[in-house]
Amino acid sequence: MKKQEYKIWLDTNNLYSNNRTSVLVSSFVVWACVFIAMLFPLFGFGLAFFLMCTLCIGFKKIVLDIIRNEQYKVENVFDYYRFCISAFCLRVCSMLLIALWSLLLIVPGIICGLNYALAPYIFADEPKVGTLACLEKSKKLVYGHRAELLIIFLIEALFVALVATLASCFVIIFNFIVVMPQWFNIVVPIAITLFALFVVIMPYFEMLVGNYYNNLIKQSVVKKSAKSVSTKK
Repeated sequence: MKKQEYKIWLDTNNLYSNNRTSVLVSSFVVWACVFIAMLFPLFGFGLAFFLMCTLCIGFKKIVLDIIRNEQYKVENVFDYYRFCISAFCLRVCSMLLIALWSLLLIVPGIICGLNYALAPYIFADEPKVGTLACLEKSKKLVYGHRAELLIIFLIEALFVALVATLASCFVIIFNFIVVMPQWFNIVVPIAITLFALFVVIMPYFEMLVGNYYNNLIKQSVVKKSAKSVSTKK
């Protein structure tokens, strides 16, 4: 791991430790709203997806505010309701592009996913820029840093796998004491894994990716200023 990457991880650990309650509460609010929306008959899943697209942008903005030491409130997750259509279009466009590239082979799909991984953070910063502009800016920002982002997402996946394994082990051990029905053996590990994913693991890695994005933005600003200075000379 490079020195700069190690510093980002270290900074994220400190930020997460100091703001854990706000981050977890904000994440809980987002996913609670999404799961409640799923309970609506007929159009529940569509409404949940639509809400998720908007509220996740609001959560990313809170993460960026924490990283930049700016003022924020938990209710800021609802701030992007004015841009709900744009947020929905951004998510759908990125998913479609990733799916289309994945039809060729898995690797192009992974590269495409990494290219657009920072688009929601760009949208959180500049909601009036537009869907295609966010995707293009993310692609330029990620160029040369895909491997670093891939490592972050792989570690996140390993954490999810670890929680799922531990939850399954818990159920197996519990069955030695009291024999439980089959549905219990399936539902409990899934419930524990999903709870850990949405309430603990994802918030931390959202902050890590947000910190990485913020660092890349700073680097791009420094490069632009260096270029302008060199052209003036």
